[in-house]
Formats: sequence, C-alpha cells, structure tokens
Amino acid sequence: MILRNEHKDTMYYEENWPLHYYEIEDIDFREEILKKKLAEDCDNQRRLDILLKRYPKLSSGQKRKDNFIAAWMNLFITGRLGINFLNKNRIKKEVTSYLQDLCILDFPIDDLLKEEWRQFAIFWITTCINDKTYDSTIFGLIRLNDKALAMKIASDIIEITCSIPSRFNYEADCKPLYDVMKSAYIDMIEDGEKYWTEAASVTLR
Repeated sequence: MILRNEHKDTMYYEENWPLHYYEIEDIDFREEILKKKLAEDCDNQRRLDILLKRYPKLSSGQKRKDNFIAAWMNLFITGRLGINFLNKNRIKKEVTSYLQDLCILDFPIDDLLKEEWRQFAIFWITTCINDKTYDSTIFGLIRLNDKALAMKIASDIIEITCSIPSRFNYEADCKPLYDVMKSAYIDMIEDGEKYWTEAASVTLR
C-alpha cells in the first residue's frame, strides 16, 4: 500500500520559529515554509541560501540530492587513495570541489551554517550507530562493541575533517567543521570526550 505523505500542520512548524525548522524532513516543504518567513527576518534568507546549497534544485520529480552527504562520502573515498606526483593535482581538485559542496570553501561561515553542519553531524553519527554494515567487521559477521564503534566514528570524522584536508593545506579551512563535528560527537556519545581524545591521538599522529 502506498501511504499518503502527511505533513504536520504548517502552524506547528511556524510556531516559535525557527525552533522546529530541522524537524521538517521533506526538503521541498521546508523550503516552502522558509520562503513564507523571508520577510520576517534576514536570517531566513541566509537559511534559504544554505538549504539551496545543500539541497540544490533538480528536475521536476527527482529527489533532491544532499550535497553534504555526497561530499562527505566522496572525501572519505578520495582521501584514502594513494597520492603521488602523477595524481596529486587531480585529487586536490576533487577534494577542493567536495569542500566547496560542504560550504567550507567559497561560502561565508556563520552561526547559521554551523547549525546546518551540526544537524548534518547528528544525522551522520546517528546513521553510523544504527547501520549494521558500519558497526560491524568481517563482512558484517561480527558487531563492534560500543567503544570500538565510538572510536571508529571519531576516527572517521577526524580523518575527513582534519587528516585528509591537511594533505592539501586545507586544515585551517576545515577547522570550523571539525569543531562542530567534535562538539556534536561529544554531546551524543557516552564518554565521547575520552573516545575522541583516544581516536585523535592515533589518527593525527
């Protein structure tokens, strides 16, 4: 059965705006409500700019791509490739493009963008915790214990926001995203600060 996709009443999301902004999971609906609020506060125009950067408009009927997710995964894959004098320029060009998609380069960084990054961080960390492929080893046959999973998540974040960018002199540019991801991780994970410190001591050595 195809279930109807029902939204909560628009007034629910508009009440105490922007308290419920990130509860609007349907991006088209989020954009629709945001556009209604543009005249009320200049911050809403900035939110719209960030939304369109993260979820660009596509042809009618197509699901909107999450540029943050795509760029994050591509950084993870590309950053683990072996780098030599033959491919360094190509890989740097790709990494630069991914950082632009994450709004790290060529895009103003402010508190509203950091809110968007934090929402992404919460989504990604939650996905890793709940994904049976991510939290396992040996082709999914053995589940990681809580500490191993927490360390893996921290190590991956540190690698993507620090280790990989540093190979192309982007470490300083990525520091704001690194800080947001670290803060979200510590807030979400039991003993997160301890695990982050341990992971950083290994990943950044």
